[in-house]
Amino acid sequence: MKQVKILHCGDIHLGSELTMMGRKSTTRRAEIKRTFMNILKLCRVEQVQLLLIAGDFFDNVNVEDNTLEEIKNEFESLKDTIIAIAPGNHDPMTEDSPYAKKDFWPDNVIIFKNSLEKIEIEHLGVRLWGAAFTGTYVTKPMLNNITIPKDDYINICVIHGDLLASSNQKSNYNPVTETQIARSKMDYVALGHIHKQTELLKAANTYYAYSGCPEGRGFDELDEKGVYLGIVSKRLCRLKYRRMCQRMYIELNVDISEAVNSKMAADIVLDKMKSKYGENYSENLYNVILVGMIEDTASINVEDIKVSLSEVYFLKIKDHTTIKINFDSVSTEITLRNIFIRKMLERINDAKPDKKEALNTALRLGVKAFFGEVKYSED
Repeated sequence: MKQVKILHCGDIHLGSELTMMGRKSTTRRAEIKRTFMNILKLCRVEQVQLLLIAGDFFDNVNVEDNTLEEIKNEFESLKDTIIAIAPGNHDPMTEDSPYAKKDFWPDNVIIFKNSLEKIEIEHLGVRLWGAAFTGTYVTKPMLNNITIPKDDYINICVIHGDLLASSNQKSNYNPVTETQIARSKMDYVALGHIHKQTELLKAANTYYAYSGCPEGRGFDELDEKGVYLGIVSKRLCRLKYRRMCQRMYIELNVDISEAVNSKMAADIVLDKMKSKYGENYSENLYNVILVGMIEDTASINVEDIKVSLSEVYFLKIKDHTTIKINFDSVSTEITLRNIFIRKMLERINDAKPDKKEALNTALRLGVKAFFGEVKYSED
């Protein structure tokens, strides 16, 4: 049975500004490019025949010339790999797009330029389908009205789009449904646009998946990121997910109920990082959320915890702990501190759910203020 070895990636977003990263934004931009170069190295090592880039390869159409030259040279060096790009909503096929550069891209690069089209790659026995965004929005489905010839060719589609639960839903980013995928009768549909990887899915006889982005760019793109790599043949897919990211964005809830000072709290956070992420824990980017009930006499400060964890590449900390209150003493002892606590507890009890978190934060900071410990600069 004929088969083809593919690597499916998408949503690389080369050239992202990453302004929220502050001083580390330049480093992270370089790491995103390095991750893509590692994808190309993987193609070479694994003898990949077809590299599928499912849109948003670039973060926008204004790409630096030196970046384009570097990518062009790397593509050209992959002589045994055909590279197929389906431009997405961030890097649409427009007159000023780098994809429109005349006589620029090597012969082994296929760039889809408009609505769904097919290209037959005879020596691989593959019929490759794809489409391009030609602007920021595509409201009508592009994966439609497909007639697959009855032959032995493997049919693969690479496309950027928004997978919807039903045809009644709308999207500005090429709405795709499972019904459309099933009716396409493709052997594999390589999807881009959603930055979270899906499992290898199946609609009728058609396999499909989102590879997600290979390198996260923020705390809305959590955990491991990578690509799909493996074999596609007629009505059969054997693809495995391969991690490619150099760092992970991680949201970590840590119960610090046992801590009585910042050093103890930092040690608890550090232990959890090490236990979950091993010896390379410090290379990741963390959004740590402190939870639990702490004594009202505890001396815990977010900035002090961050200083204790300075070896971590990037760290945000949010304090969502609650104060452990002795209600008997609060209700009987007449002090300014206890009056404040009683009034705040009344407000919290009567507040709507969406207001309670802010009021709990005010209570926690207020109690600390009575001990002169407030240095509030929480992320």
